[in-house]
Amino acid sequence: MTLRLPESLRRRQPDDPLGEIFREEAEAERIATLVRLNKALASSLQRLQASARRFHEAGPETREEARRRWRRRHAEACEALWNVLIQREICGLRLHDAFLREFEVPRSVHLLMGPVATAIDPPDPLPPAEAALTANDRMQPPA
Repeated sequence: MTLRLPESLRRRQPDDPLGEIFREEAEAERIATLVRLNKALASSLQRLQASARRFHEAGPETREEARRRWRRRHAEACEALWNVLIQREICGLRLHDAFLREFEVPRSVHLLMGPVATAIDPPDPLPPAEAALTANDRMQPPA
């Protein structure tokens, strides 16, 4: 007596081996693109955080220049987040809440991502005491 795996668990031979190779390569490229975009987002968020620190350390005479830099960095972070979330959707990753918490994406970046990023001026960065809250604390609805 021989045991065989059920039909549903057996690996089937593809009808189109060249098409299967193409699909695997396309999937690998989608994942590699997501990794590159995640790194770009992390870098953009670090620059945004540094810009926020400089904004709060700026004196009255340099405050406007610091605000312009903050807004430019904020728009870059919004675009980076937009790109990552689109690529996550392409890869089939539809739930983003845990991702946003893990990357500690500021709420203003999340709300103003995409085409809205340049249409609306973001608020000034939070003071350091409020910025110390975790992203999870900022994303929780009020009790």
